[in-house]
Amino acid sequence: MLPISRRPTTAAKAGGHPIAAGQFQFISIQTPNDARDRATAHLARSHAAKQALQKKRKRQQEMGAHFRVMTPQDKPGTPAKTEMAAGPVAGTAAVSLHSPSAGALDPFYTLAVDSSRLQTLLGDYKARLAPEPVFTMTEKLAFQNFGSVFQMGLVDPTLVSAIMLSFAFSVAGGQINRECLAYQDQAISHIRERIGSPTEATSESTLGAILLLAGVEARRGMTSHVQLHMGGVRSLLDVCENKGIPLNGAIKRAIFWQDLNSSVLAGSSRIVDHTTFSELRWTRDPSPPDYFRLPPGFRIRSHTLPLEFVEILEDLHALQCIRDAPLLREFDVAASAQINNHAASIQSRLMGLPDLVPVLSCCRLAAYLCSVTLCCKIWCALVIPPHVSSQLLRKLQHASNDRVWDDHPDLLLWLLYVGGAFAPAGAVRAEYAMLLRLNNTTRFGGLYYSWPEVLKAMKRFIWSEKAFMSYFQEFYKESCSQAGSIIHA
Repeated sequence: MLPISRRPTTAAKAGGHPIAAGQFQFISIQTPNDARDRATAHLARSHAAKQALQKKRKRQQEMGAHFRVMTPQDKPGTPAKTEMAAGPVAGTAAVSLHSPSAGALDPFYTLAVDSSRLQTLLGDYKARLAPEPVFTMTEKLAFQNFGSVFQMGLVDPTLVSAIMLSFAFSVAGGQINRECLAYQDQAISHIRERIGSPTEATSESTLGAILLLAGVEARRGMTSHVQLHMGGVRSLLDVCENKGIPLNGAIKRAIFWQDLNSSVLAGSSRIVDHTTFSELRWTRDPSPPDYFRLPPGFRIRSHTLPLEFVEILEDLHALQCIRDAPLLREFDVAASAQINNHAASIQSRLMGLPDLVPVLSCCRLAAYLCSVTLCCKIWCALVIPPHVSSQLLRKLQHASNDRVWDDHPDLLLWLLYVGGAFAPAGAVRAEYAMLLRLNNTTRFGGLYYSWPEVLKAMKRFIWSEKAFMSYFQEFYKESCSQAGSIIHA
């Protein structure tokens, strides 16, 4: 039995205090191979980091350091609540022992990172969403939080560097600056060191670090870089399969979503799909039978839709019904994971549809946008909806003179509202409004000037009172105010 700390007597004398319970962690080593065991090494590192952090926090408390509390619900510009420790102020700001934002990343308080810089980055709302979909800091998505994915504290230097890169990249407005380059170089260096060891290379922390690197490159649109990272993940998955190395369900979910989102953002080739991992497989459950059906607007056009697209739209309508169900419990982890699987199946199959004619291609993008916003308004909300909305706008503009829209004005209206409502303020949203006003004076012939008329048309397709109403109403008001009139009834 070998203790992690070799000289307890000296340490006790130096500190002038008796050894506290739990100060030492004893590990049983029966053979030379035990010392190289992954779980043993992790236990030793975690304990050492925890002890170091506890000593640091004790010193900060004795010095009377400030503690800043910031929650994932804080929006940009919201003043942070503060707690002042008793005693004179000395030293620099540190991570609060009670801060949900820090605790979400470090449930065992073993931070191996500059805590003041981490807390500064966590003070930015966008930065807190940056690690998605690898892991989330949002309470409603607890099934994919840091602990469920990595099952450890923030003690792995590879993972630390990749997470700090994600935060810093977001704070820098999606640009790679000096700080980002430093974190990126550190992460890549650590990953290269681990590749020679199948055990270290296939750990959840290594896989998570690679996924976070891929996420940054996907946001930059660097397709070749994304494919390099995701190709590495595919190779490591093959190693796990060949050597029987188990991975937890949360890291598999992270791999699926990062692969899918990267494909959407950067056009990279996918390495997995919705059938790859058993934890994400979804089938229709015994929900009310009218859930899995086409909305009226698509039903009358079903003869023009490929059978696979029809089935996807039926599943999307079911997701809409579940989202609007009065008994839906947003904080039910099992239900949230099932809804996430439902959305994963829809989005993966939408991406897998073969080439479609322009009208159906627009419908595919609108359906994808709806599935994202129905699943969770927070999940990757800063990345995926704006990108898909821009893609839809380009296709609508390209096909704006197609006479097929003359026979389907309500479908065109729905497409314009889906794209415009979920576009952020800026040029893309303004172009949607302009295209809507143009069609109001030409194709629509004044049919959809009032909000009740617009709402009636929306309900013929994919429509959610809970998830869509406020966004659509806001877009309606914007487009009408620019045109000079708003008609409520």
